[in-house]
Amino acid sequence: MHAEWFSVPFSRHPIPRSLMAGAALLAAAATLFSACGGDSDGAGTPTTSATGVTSPTAASGSPAASVTTAATPAADLKLLKVSPDNGAIGTAFTITGEGLPAGKEMEFFWATAEGSWKLTTGPENIQFNNKVFAPKRLSLGKATVGADGKVTAPVVAPSDYGEVHDIFGAVAGQDVAKAGFRVMRKVTVTPESGPLGTPITIKVTGLGYGQFNSTIAIRYDNMPTGIVTAVTTRGTATAVIRAAGKAGQHVIDVEHGARSVPYLNNQQSGTANIPDWQFRFTVTDDKTLPPAVIDWPDDRAVISDAAAPRTTSSGKAGSAKLTTEPKSGPILSNVTVKATGLKPNTAAELFYVTARGNRVNPSGWALTEVSLGKATSGADGSLEAKVQIPDDLGGWHVIQAVAGGELVGEVPFFVERSFYVDGISPKKVKAGDQIEIRVKGIGWTELDNGFAMTYDNAYIGFACGFSSNGDATVYLIATGEPGIHLIDLYPMIYQGHGEPPWGYQQAILTYRDDAPGLGLGYRLPAMRLAFEIVP
Repeated sequence: MHAEWFSVPFSRHPIPRSLMAGAALLAAAATLFSACGGDSDGAGTPTTSATGVTSPTAASGSPAASVTTAATPAADLKLLKVSPDNGAIGTAFTITGEGLPAGKEMEFFWATAEGSWKLTTGPENIQFNNKVFAPKRLSLGKATVGADGKVTAPVVAPSDYGEVHDIFGAVAGQDVAKAGFRVMRKVTVTPESGPLGTPITIKVTGLGYGQFNSTIAIRYDNMPTGIVTAVTTRGTATAVIRAAGKAGQHVIDVEHGARSVPYLNNQQSGTANIPDWQFRFTVTDDKTLPPAVIDWPDDRAVISDAAAPRTTSSGKAGSAKLTTEPKSGPILSNVTVKATGLKPNTAAELFYVTARGNRVNPSGWALTEVSLGKATSGADGSLEAKVQIPDDLGGWHVIQAVAGGELVGEVPFFVERSFYVDGISPKKVKAGDQIEIRVKGIGWTELDNGFAMTYDNAYIGFACGFSSNGDATVYLIATGEPGIHLIDLYPMIYQGHGEPPWGYQQAILTYRDDAPGLGLGYRLPAMRLAFEIVP
């Protein structure tokens, strides 16, 4: 069973009828949206220029329609009509028009954008800039204009970002007509009930790409939990939280969060046409302690392109080829390093490259090398060595082979996050006692420098692990009523350089398929813990 609201059934404010008046107004709104260019702050501004690296777009959620370049605009565009003029993705609607070139083939194009995360990468850091949306068009299909100059075309709203999209009719590569269709948001929460710790999936379709409609916030029992985005998933967001609190009913609010925190009186704002949603979840059992778990991102969303920039990399190819098995793992992982292309019977030393320092002291930080041991190549120029990953920072590192004082090859290795022992201790305390939360494998870039923490789904702050070489230890005082309490650790963006700042140190609830690091192979999970306060 699941609860579902579409458009406004549980909105605290209805969509003004003026916004649903017809295709003419939608077309005008679409024109205005295009002319304004979305954001003024760069966070949602359509752009094709970027310095550094733009994180690749995940494949999930992409429309099936073909991508095409813009047609040549005409001086005066005829007004097309669409019916209905709004709906969720997948809605069938009809485009009609008249006064068009008789007997000509007309192709219909859907104006949209391609979303990505703008990141600047280097051997010592990954800098978060903002989210960018490059404009593009999708073909919706073709139809032939009749001898009377009229055209009718049945189409389907593609899986795409929400809000108003321009629809252009083009003849021989030139735009001759225009309309607009508004993609409405749709929100589902599943399941509706379950024991304490039950994963709750909040799915949103039709999230936009403008400044004030591309980010939403989640509250649980009135407390802010985190943010939801759909930059690389084309407006479809999947957030996962856990059921917290005593047995009984709890409230989940899904609402505006353009500044990454809940906006509580949206009904009085310029975005009042976009409704908020509210759901109920019933905790059926609050007596069973949930186990500690690590909830990893969807593997399909993690892009581990070997050619992608990697922190600590020298950028030098070298004469030898190195591989590792496995290619990733937590600290203290036992790894087999293989090399080919070395000189026969040559001694080589393996080094693990990492970072040392912090963002606080004026001296900053720098890369350093840790020896993993030595090995000698055979007569065929190959070697195999067993090494152990140090208790160190997480994220992307390289393992280098040095022979005769010269770097001959390197291979990347990703250090994953892990719990120290059980992650939390003790697991049973009295109110007012201290508990310890400890995590290993925290990184040092702006994408993996720490985690955001929630206590019974209420955001309480963040922790970092750079200065402590990947160890993040948090001490909390147990508060609340006797019973089981949940602690969740989410990926976050430590800091950034967009204008204005958004989302920094906030829990990214869409960590599974839409987070900045996924396009660079950063597999950052949510980490789930629980403890009990006893009388």
